[in-house]
Amino acid sequence: MEHLKRIAILAEDEITPSTAKTVTGILRYRSDRVVTVIDSHNAGRDAGEVIGGGLGVGIPIVADINAAMAFQPEAVLLGTEPTGGILPPSWRPMILEALGQGLDVINGLHTMLGEDEEIRAAAERGGATLWDVRREPKERYTVEFTPDGKPVFEIKKHRPGSRTVLAVGTDCGIGKMTTMLEIEKEALRRGLSPAFVATGQIGTMITGRGVSIDAIMVDYVAKIIEEEVCAAVEQSDLVLVEGQGALNHPRGSGGPLFLMHGSRADSLIMCHDLSRPTIKLLPDHPLPSLERAIEMHAEGASWLWPEGRCPVVGISLITAGLPDERAREEIAAIEAATGLPTTDVVRYGAAPLLDAILAGPTA
Repeated sequence: MEHLKRIAILAEDEITPSTAKTVTGILRYRSDRVVTVIDSHNAGRDAGEVIGGGLGVGIPIVADINAAMAFQPEAVLLGTEPTGGILPPSWRPMILEALGQGLDVINGLHTMLGEDEEIRAAAERGGATLWDVRREPKERYTVEFTPDGKPVFEIKKHRPGSRTVLAVGTDCGIGKMTTMLEIEKEALRRGLSPAFVATGQIGTMITGRGVSIDAIMVDYVAKIIEEEVCAAVEQSDLVLVEGQGALNHPRGSGGPLFLMHGSRADSLIMCHDLSRPTIKLLPDHPLPSLERAIEMHAEGASWLWPEGRCPVVGISLITAGLPDERAREEIAAIEAATGLPTTDVVRYGAAPLLDAILAGPTA
């Protein structure tokens, strides 16, 4: 989003009772770009008051697109992630209204607005741009052939001395992106030059670059991630790869495996939510213990590399809802049980995790 300066987040029905990941991510890491939030149920209030946690303080909530225009936005960002990533019908009129006002639309859904005739025509009339973040990168579906017609297949090696780190987790939506971005902030604070590789729509919207792996034909996921990571490794000694899914998730197990093998990570950071006993939306599927999750990922890495080649070096917890004393007790207990540095990166910072990464393996 480097080319965008003023954003209105369309968050109708996505702030209360719980705030959507997209809204939270943009307000946490790109609040400097947000001029207003659109939500008719909370119009007239401050986003910080409604959302809490220090997010969105000073950003006004308005009722509709017309009211948002008073803050001179340049684009509307769709702050929703409905099941299946399909555009909610009720949002269509609001998108058409935004395009009619000449506002660009940033879309992280699987619904491709650029392929919708009515919406595309409205964008053309309004002189607006549609950014479908999850657009399938068909132009990257390429295979190199030798002169005799045989396909070239090779695994690219990382620059010696570089470090590539991947966030993994015990569930989807469990802080993998936030963990990597907080480690990036800590690395920048120390004068390092980290590179964050976005692998989902929210990370891509935050940074303005990246690729959503759930938009890629399965045959090419590992290859494209390899390309993204290898390009970052050439520019940075510390590459932080956003994680997706979970090995133990019945619908999201492919993502972490593709990312582990495609990124050729040197180390892993395990993400876990202390308040979540089961997989989100699947109450009959309990989360594995942290010890078991660490064991599973070590095994998954060993399928491609020798035993111990890609270890879990730290744990990132979500302790939201726990009082400070209890949260610190839980962190200490997990450190004692696993022998790994543990923190809540939002509450207590990412320093212990970065220390572990820098002390860990390199390419």
